[in-house]
Amino acid sequence: MKKGLPPCPRPDFVLGYDDWYTINGAMNIDFCPECINTLFERTIFRPHFRRSLPRSLNAKVRCAFGSPWIRLAWLLTLQQHRTDLILLKDVAEIEETTEACPGSVETVQSWYGLRDPDGLFVRDFHVCFGDVRKIERLLPSLAGLHVKLPSRASYEKRTCAMRIDSNRFSTYLDALVSTHEKAHASRKGADPMPLIDLIERKTRLRECTRDNMLIGGLWHFNPDIPTLTVCEDCFESVVEPQIKNGPSIAKRFHRAVQPAHSEGLGSSCQLYSKRMRKVFQRAVDENDLKYLARKSQERREAELDLQERYRAVMKKAKRLAQSGDVNDEDERRLSRELERISSEWKTKWE
Repeated sequence: MKKGLPPCPRPDFVLGYDDWYTINGAMNIDFCPECINTLFERTIFRPHFRRSLPRSLNAKVRCAFGSPWIRLAWLLTLQQHRTDLILLKDVAEIEETTEACPGSVETVQSWYGLRDPDGLFVRDFHVCFGDVRKIERLLPSLAGLHVKLPSRASYEKRTCAMRIDSNRFSTYLDALVSTHEKAHASRKGADPMPLIDLIERKTRLRECTRDNMLIGGLWHFNPDIPTLTVCEDCFESVVEPQIKNGPSIAKRFHRAVQPAHSEGLGSSCQLYSKRMRKVFQRAVDENDLKYLARKSQERREAELDLQERYRAVMKKAKRLAQSGDVNDEDERRLSRELERISSEWKTKWE
């Protein structure tokens, strides 16, 4: 399914706002006024929303449209010409009543997977129960597609394949939506093979570690831009299609992963974020290697600087904790500084 929704300005938990909206009869879901004005103001759904009950300005709240599941629920609501907001309410109810997806944290729990036509489970693919519930509610033709893994798998720590902080999330979600749409159009059961083929191809690659700095890692990169290190996962998703499209600066990338030169404190993948992917696309479209090199170098310098600042704050916090001379105001001040550093990275450089 194509994504055409504007970004939400409050996708993460924030405090200090008392202008939230909610859906009538669903007090467990909040929307920021920007999303209300952008998405609902001139639609038949606007009367379904009202101001949320007053709450403390110290309460952390995030807009529901920061969740890709809620965004999918809204897109499906439009696609199916619904006149209600049941899908959004149902997703919110599932997120409230089911244990949250563990994300990148390895946990021990009951996991679900996919079976191939031979009855074998797809390797290295595990989905938590909460995400299975959301998939089956939003894409009903896929009900029963995810099967509970044998009990022995529940005693091993795993990460959820459908965690939203993974670059593979949108790829997998698009494939699930496509599988559902094909099943719905054909009026037959869902054919899982295209989905399974995609997953098996992805799981053979090292998953993107995003902005985690790795020392001694292997990367794809352009020898003229050694700072632009790209993981196997993002190379396949972003660079390789441009190579296949014909002559472009993408062809200058090493096709085999190699150690990065002069990486010092380590290297991270530079093409996992939307911002850098737009930079790369512009460089390809305009055949502008210098532009790509400049943006890559700027990102690298900012990354090293912000990481150094982050470590300095953490060292100060550790010293205060060891001395026993820390108070609530110190903790709040250090916490605000860490948040400022993280925010600068995410909003400007990532």
